Amino acid sequence: MIHPVAVLGGGLAGAATALRLAQAGLRPIWLAAETAGDFKPGEHLSAAAIPLLATLGSDAMLRSETHRQAHSTYSAWGSDRLVERNAIVQLEGPPIVLDRSAFEAALCAQAVAAGAERIACDVTDLSVAEGQWLLEAGQNRIKAGFVFDATGRKAVIASRVSPRFQADKLCCTYALYAKTKDLTPRPVTLIEATEHGWWYLSVLADQRLVLNFFTDADLASFPTADFEKQARGTEVISAYLMDYGYELSSRPGRITTNSSWISPVIGPGWAAVGDAAAAFDPLSSHGMTTALWTAIEAAEAFIAQDRPRMRSYAEAVARGVQDYLTARQAVYSRETRWPQSPFWARRHASTA
Repeated sequence: MIHPVAVLGGGLAGAATALRLAQAGLRPIWLAAETAGDFKPGEHLSAAAIPLLATLGSDAMLRSETHRQAHSTYSAWGSDRLVERNAIVQLEGPPIVLDRSAFEAALCAQAVAAGAERIACDVTDLSVAEGQWLLEAGQNRIKAGFVFDATGRKAVIASRVSPRFQADKLCCTYALYAKTKDLTPRPVTLIEATEHGWWYLSVLADQRLVLNFFTDADLASFPTADFEKQARGTEVISAYLMDYGYELSSRPGRITTNSSWISPVIGPGWAAVGDAAAAFDPLSSHGMTTALWTAIEAAEAFIAQDRPRMRSYAEAVARGVQDYLTARQAVYSRETRWPQSPFWARRHASTA
């Protein structure tokens, strides 16, 4: 049996693509291993994503008590003075701080309920024969006429057939913290630039706290075991941790968060969505919005069998990458306190 369409990858983009295809009655084969339900970093959802979730019929899940609105973000960027960006002045409304794992699990369940046929295995091998994709996932052998690559930065299909570009080596070390004082923490997001990178703190709806440190992979000089020591050496971040009695409650992890993209993002019998198409610096807060938009736009072009629309999708992604790179340069150029730091020097070099 040849399936008309398959989706590879179980993250946000994969779930949204499978859901949109299923809503059109296509019953996509969705190849994605089950996750353990562990904490997943990347919890800041821009308000611009809410209309996209409404398109999927998924916006109601944002009202879950596991998520909260992010009314205030404070940053020490370009100086040691904290500056507030209040959601009241953001025309599109406040962002949402998600329990990312719970959010993705809910979207995956919606996709399956809509008719996506999920096989809980990642693709281990693939090839093309006579215009059909031959996919191996565990003991499963599947033929598909068209494939959506939603496998993140590794882009198992797209990276084989389309060049991938990378603007930096950014990585993220992250951990969860738990409150030890009987105090209600102010639900804020804090960003603090330091000599070797920048820190990001966000309080979740259940009052746990997620803390991230971003630097380039070749500059990540301290092992994950020293994460707590480094966090306590900050100014703004350490003060917040101390004020509310937050203590490390998880083993620190490290993931790749570099800015990278492929071009083009479509080809004969395939399209890339989410991070497989374009992965952005978390400072932009565009990652989840981009994942949803690419999933919906590419899926709808396929549903309509509209080749001009699919080409327009690819062109829009390419323009979005260039707009993002320009905005990224502008943001990083505002921090000039450490001109000798390799991390900052690399980002300033591209603006000179």
